[in-house]
Amino acid sequence: MADRATQIVNFYETTITNSDFSAGATSFTVGTTPTTNGSTGITSATTGNQNSWVYLVIDPDSTSNREIVVVKTHSSGSTTFSDVERDYDGRQEAGGAPADTGISHGIGTTVRLAVLAQHINDQNDRVATNITSLTTAVSDFNTNSAAAITTFNSNGATAIASIETDFDNLETSLTNTINAGLAGKPSLGLVIALG
Repeated sequence: MADRATQIVNFYETTITNSDFSAGATSFTVGTTPTTNGSTGITSATTGNQNSWVYLVIDPDSTSNREIVVVKTHSSGSTTFSDVERDYDGRQEAGGAPADTGISHGIGTTVRLAVLAQHINDQNDRVATNITSLTTAVSDFNTNSAAAITTFNSNGATAIASIETDFDNLETSLTNTINAGLAGKPSLGLVIALG
């Protein structure tokens, strides 16, 4: 399972230049750099970031020499690919080549960025991972929400009871204060003289 979003662009095809890409080699140079729109270089690929890697097919039209590689290091705009994982799908090894070495490709060999089964598999893995993550998040939310509502209801009832007690105490205190104030006042009598 490879939960990664490797780079893919339309219509990238070039050829190997400068020197043969020999069996076991991990870097090669091509004639043109891959672009996102015909002029802007793709995002730089770095070994530590699988989402920036690039799948390429060397000699894609040859049933015997075709080799899928994964480019793990590439600077945007550069024509050099390095830290290349060879024979990604193991076809050359199945044909007798040593494991993970690939085979030799000469100058002028076609290099193509083609849509591969691995692109689809990677995306499917990403979707599956995200669905699992979302399901867990929803489950956690439901569990935490239920607990929060229970706590809120319990704390709310306690808070309301506390407020009611405070109001009762305030009412008693005010009544006592008023009564005490009135008790200390002189009384006023009314005398009516009858004549």
